[in-house]
Parts: sequence; structure tokens; C-alpha cells
Amino acid sequence: MSSQSESDTIYVKNKYGIRAGIDLSKQIRMLTEEYSGLSLYGDIKIKERLFIVAELGNDQKTIETENINSKLSGSYIKTGFNYNLYNNLPGLNNEIYVGLRYSQSLFKNELIDYSIYNKDRFWNDQRILEYKEFDNLKSSWIEFVVGFNSEIKNNLFMGLSLRLNRMLKQDIPENFTNLFIPGFNKVTENNNFGTGITYSIIYQIPIIKK
Repeated sequence: MSSQSESDTIYVKNKYGIRAGIDLSKQIRMLTEEYSGLSLYGDIKIKERLFIVAELGNDQKTIETENINSKLSGSYIKTGFNYNLYNNLPGLNNEIYVGLRYSQSLFKNELIDYSIYNKDRFWNDQRILEYKEFDNLKSSWIEFVVGFNSEIKNNLFMGLSLRLNRMLKQDIPENFTNLFIPGFNKVTENNNFGTGITYSIIYQIPIIKK
């Protein structure tokens, strides 16, 4: 009896491999904003629930407001981990995870023009066409991540993540400010927090099963 039950037992091996993907939310933003960008994703599973993650990307954003026209562009890198909280059924490889990233950006901030505010409004605000370029600016921040990856076909995943960013340090141009930082997104005065969202397609290259 016991030998029969042992022979009927099915052992499912977990797949370990490198995964690579692209964040499609960047391409969606390009349809609705003065923006262009690319973000690549990679991870490797080192334990049953733990993934080491790296993200590389670049952003270019034009900002036009009533007072300032500027353009920001640059690249970024994010490294960290995801921890899977989801208990899969045998043979499934889905994830609901929490994660952390340490992120750095190198970027350029271009001031195109700005207006001088007139308190009495008797005359129209004066628009000043003065181009200034501030390059080799650096910033660093951490990201708290929550998201999911779902295996929609063998080795092909669809993923969504939400990000809460906490600025650690940024180079601020003299007599100006950063309204956007590549990888961090929108920057607001006197607030070190930001948010982000990713929608990714990811492919896994299986290396071993165990």
C-alpha cells in the first residue's frame, strides 16, 4: 500500500533562471505626454521566494507651465530585491511580491525660458528667453515596491508594480529647480516622496530546475 502511494506521488521542480523584460508603461506615456523613455528589467531567482533585481532606463521629459519651460533627460539604474508572498499551486510560477530598490540617476536639466511675475498685473508678465544647461546632475533615492507577476504562457510573464519613492539626495541647479528626475518621475518642492507604476512583459530563460 505504502509503495503504491509513493509511486503515485508527483514531484514538481521549481524553475530557476534569468528573466529579462521591458516596461510598457513608458511607451504608453509617450502617446499622452511630451515624453520619451525606455526601461529594461532583469532578475534572477536565488531562492524559492527571493529574486535579485536590476533595472536600467532613460527618460526625456519636456515641461511647459505658465512660468517655466524646461527639458530634463538622463539615465538611471535601480538594484534591489523582490520577495514573493504568494503560495503557488504545484507547477505554477506566479508572484505577489514586496521589494526594495536603491536607485541612482545622472541627468541634464535645461532651462528654455521663464516668466517674471508682476504683482500688480498692470503689465503682462515678462517672458525671458534665456537658455541655461545644467549637466552631470546626480540624484539617489530608495523605492518601496509592491506588485505581481503572472505567467501567461510557459516562461512568459506579465507584471504590474506600484512604487513609493523616497528621495535621499539630489543636485539642485543654482537659482533653479528639478521638476522631474529620470527614474524618480515628478519632483515637488519641499516633498521628498514620489510615486511610480510599471507594466512589464518579462521572459524567463530557464537555467536549472530543482
